[in-house]
Amino acid sequence: MATVISAWSATSPFGDGRAAFADGMRAGVPAPVVAHSDDWFPEPDTAHAVRGFDIEDRLGRKGTSSMDRTTALAVSTVGRLHKDDAGVVAVDERTGIVLGTSSGSTQTQFAFTADSLTRRKPYFVNPAQMPFALMNSAAAQCASWHGLTGPNTTLAAGRLSGIATLRYADRLLRTGRASGVFAGAAEEYGGARTLLERRSGNATRLGEGCAILFLQPSGWNRSALAEVVALDTRLALEGEPREVLVGCLRRVLAGVASRDVWGVALSGPDPATATLEQEAVEQVLGREVERVVVPAKLIGDTGAATGAFQLAALLALREGEREQLAVATAVDRDGMVGCVVVRLLGGSGNATQVRGSSR
Repeated sequence: MATVISAWSATSPFGDGRAAFADGMRAGVPAPVVAHSDDWFPEPDTAHAVRGFDIEDRLGRKGTSSMDRTTALAVSTVGRLHKDDAGVVAVDERTGIVLGTSSGSTQTQFAFTADSLTRRKPYFVNPAQMPFALMNSAAAQCASWHGLTGPNTTLAAGRLSGIATLRYADRLLRTGRASGVFAGAAEEYGGARTLLERRSGNATRLGEGCAILFLQPSGWNRSALAEVVALDTRLALEGEPREVLVGCLRRVLAGVASRDVWGVALSGPDPATATLEQEAVEQVLGREVERVVVPAKLIGDTGAATGAFQLAALLALREGEREQLAVATAVDRDGMVGCVVVRLLGGSGNATQVRGSSR
């Protein structure tokens, strides 16, 4: 039994929904940039933010007075996916959600910690803010808002979150613990995150957003968009991520001819990382790949949401009805690298297991 992607949606700097993201990726022009500064990072900074995303306007006033942007992006995107693809996204008591994150909402965590240190007594904090300071807030709120009573998981895997959520969701489906899974990641933009990224040496323009895939076992949906074929993750202990990524690619593409791979999505938000990934891909596949895309060049460094946006980009950019293989690679600054292979089905739904699968 294979795992297939039945539907997807995104809230991105290009706008709200799948169509806005797809149009932006096809145009190939970077999303608009906004200027931002706040108490945490008062220096002028620019980013690819989701413009016009007001939490109360999007989700209403009830239950949102202390909601952070990461959670709101996730809740809104899952809701949009469920609404736009109501005929495909079948939700029952075993439908679950798996969300990737860097650390949750940095903005809320900073604010809550500051309140505990600066108010008259450490416990004079806003209690309504506490749940949103937790790493699993977004997944928990998505389940609560949309009635998801199946498995509920948060994975802190940084830029490898896209691959990590796919692996976890695949296991849930293969073991019968879930009938369907919303899998993806969300990342917010704000002064607190900017401060951490700049202090760690990340000088790239930041971005924000959320991308969600709906996964099901093959056979449940005859118009599936893609099949998860194989994936692999490794740790570059010796500081040579390119060679380790080459090993990942060779494993997941065992028995696959270069000409059969239509597209590759790279994670690197900075030129050095993107070049590293490109060189690894060329070492394994040569230069025959028809389409190479780097979503970060258009929407900024979206942190944990990078992998989900890479897969969304491959789904958005594919052309024709012919089945095609596509690859997404990931390199994180902590030394983790990985890749995932998907078979784009063009709505045929004829997902089959292939040689080289690795989970």
